Amino acid sequence: MLPRPRLVDPLTRPDAAPILVVQGPPGLGKSLLLDDVARRLGAGRVARLDPGLGDALGAAVDDVLCRAVGDSATDPPAILLDDVPDPDGDGVRSALRAVRDHDTRLLLSTRTQPAWATTDRLLDGTIQIIALPDLLFDATEIHRLATRFRVPLSPDDLAELDQTTDGWPALVVAALRARRPGSALSDRRLRDLVDRFVRVELLGDLDPADHALLTDVAAAPRFDASVLALLLEDHAAAPADPAALIDRWATAGRLVPVADDGQWRLPHPVRRALLARLDTEHPGRRTELVTRTVRLLVAHDRTTQALPLVVDTALDKATAGSVVRASWEPAVARGQVDDLLPAVDTLPDDVIAADPVLLLLSAVAAVAPPPDLQTFARRVAQADRLVDQYTLSGTLLTIRCFQMVLARARGDAAAALAVERSGQALIRAATDDQRREHLDRVVYFDWQTGANRLADGDLDAAEHLLGRTAMQARHHGIAWHEANSEALRSYTSFLRGDLAGAARQARSAADIARRHGWADNQFTDHVHLTRGALDLEHGRTAGVAERLHGAQRRLDGDVVPPAARLALAWSVLALLSGDRTAAGHADLLSGDDQPTNRLPLNRLLATIARAHALIARDEPKAATVLLASAVAPPGHVALLAVARARALLAAGDAATAGRELASLGDLGTVPRTVRADVHALQVECALRRGLGTGPHLHQLFALIERTGARRPLLLLPALRTAVVERELPLPPSGPLSTLPVELAALHRANTGAAPALSERETEVLLSLDGPETLSEIAKSMYISGNTLKTTARSLYRKLGAADRYEAVTVARALAILPPAQ
Repeated sequence: MLPRPRLVDPLTRPDAAPILVVQGPPGLGKSLLLDDVARRLGAGRVARLDPGLGDALGAAVDDVLCRAVGDSATDPPAILLDDVPDPDGDGVRSALRAVRDHDTRLLLSTRTQPAWATTDRLLDGTIQIIALPDLLFDATEIHRLATRFRVPLSPDDLAELDQTTDGWPALVVAALRARRPGSALSDRRLRDLVDRFVRVELLGDLDPADHALLTDVAAAPRFDASVLALLLEDHAAAPADPAALIDRWATAGRLVPVADDGQWRLPHPVRRALLARLDTEHPGRRTELVTRTVRLLVAHDRTTQALPLVVDTALDKATAGSVVRASWEPAVARGQVDDLLPAVDTLPDDVIAADPVLLLLSAVAAVAPPPDLQTFARRVAQADRLVDQYTLSGTLLTIRCFQMVLARARGDAAAALAVERSGQALIRAATDDQRREHLDRVVYFDWQTGANRLADGDLDAAEHLLGRTAMQARHHGIAWHEANSEALRSYTSFLRGDLAGAARQARSAADIARRHGWADNQFTDHVHLTRGALDLEHGRTAGVAERLHGAQRRLDGDVVPPAARLALAWSVLALLSGDRTAAGHADLLSGDDQPTNRLPLNRLLATIARAHALIARDEPKAATVLLASAVAPPGHVALLAVARARALLAAGDAATAGRELASLGDLGTVPRTVRADVHALQVECALRRGLGTGPHLHQLFALIERTGARRPLLLLPALRTAVVERELPLPPSGPLSTLPVELAALHRANTGAAPALSERETEVLLSLDGPETLSEIAKSMYISGNTLKTTARSLYRKLGAADRYEAVTVARALAILPPAQ
């Protein structure tokens, strides 16, 4: 269904292992992967034999290889055995000997791992196993498959699909087919099919003893050998060696490793099916298993391992309440405070008011969506009165962090800075041992300090602090702080003009959030916002409104909402597409009713957003008046000058706009994307006045090539037209040689509609983005050359392209295809 280069490329290299075993349960695409490998190795390079030959298989392989050697001077073909029922049978072992004697390769797929695939042969590279974790689709592959099926997937849709299918190829395909317009596969029918697939295909061959063990293990969302032993300790078939049981289940494709945790879990569809059976056949046993395990883990001072179980809804509240105090430190260290909040809600107020830890947990609960700042402030103040103010402690440092959050939420940058200085003095006065003991809280404090710098507009300092925080959090396994730091850092990088860094950091934050089940948490508003802003910077508007709405939904639950930043993104969308509704969203978010808009940088961004909205509504003079009284924080004078020049140009005053920009002087410290705006506006002013572009054009093209941005060109009509019609000198080669085609396609898509490709056209487009000739593509698609040419011509017409190379260029510019690697 989908080419998988990450798997196929290593398997087709000359130094690939001579024996390849693709192993795992049904529905993983094992046969398709072998077919792809065979196709890549080339016609005549692979001999496919029927595994049903049984004991005669070895003789058949030997015969094929002997005839191949006798008939040709080339190397003997690789042997492909697909869906081998008994990989340890005599026939397969004879085939292995024949392959070895003729110095060729064996490609084999099977449900069970062969006994001859020993650890020493895996270590020395003789055998390579592609198993369950390798075969599950990653997010990129799901997105590519969705593109082929013409199913649009938002980041939320992608996260939901991942949770539903766990990347299991057959289930992903089924879910995408159910989402296609006009699909006859209802959600209920899909669920029934998935349940049957899991019950029959994935669990049908389990012996009763293993089925009972696996059902009890499903009570835990994740586990290691010690937790497994606790879960199964009263079981009649409890294993003497839980680690060996995990190895056996993992080898059989029953378990998936939990990233970076050294733990395991059941695939989500399998766990859902087993839990349904457990809750039906043994009501209350799930609660009993989880509660008993948590109590034992806490009793043995292993609260870290108990935390994932505390989250489980099966845990009774009494036990959850007893775990709260013991779990506070590891929970804060890993950013999993939310896991403890339901237990705090069960405690009476007089108990909470006497304990600073419980007060801080209550404060966190108060800012769960929708945030209650008044209660948050009261709880933090109560906790502050109960702790020693002169000795570094995790509780006191957490209070200082929460006080910075509160100050920024109220739009009070001076108060946030005062708290920051108090906390820094506390950290400096502490011993090295104290700082090491409270490292997780120091990381959290640095993250809040980075957020302060971003609010002030000191982007370089914010980047330094947030980058250091992300690195320390990653090094010490504090995933929550790493995800938050990367999310905030992504927008910082965007403002600094580092678009590649912003995309990388947004992807990192989203991946961490997805792995840990935080995809709907408030901090992801920064990720959605950055991704939408990046699309706009690259000149694309298709799908951006959905991204910004995703940010909006989370922003309403964020205690420090980035309202001004979101307003700016909406306003740029309005300028690029002429969408006045987007301008209305910008207005709603940029007003004084948002306290965070009073922070220095946010104040400027909100003002610019309102000005853009006025320009989009054809009121440039009002925008000019609004911007005339605006004041930029240090380092952002050029950003304000760009906004003023844009308003003046919209009002038809190119001369004054040029003077506004000329007053900036040296642009060496200005972010690259803002610099590109300055030079683009200077070129636009020159074109409108009939003057030469001077050095501004060459500086603009250099910056555009470096950043990959297209927005600065698309927003200026004279400049855009001059580039599209090739009236300006363009580099004859390199990334900008196709710029006229890109700009024309982007402008058409932004002001009209993105091309609607058929399934066949999408499949052809995916194939054009590769080295195959049209003849080879037609053969791989099992269609005639004439049919391919007809489809390709239709595809070129829709994309406004002259040939396959322009089609790929346009598709990449419109994000129909991923960027070139």
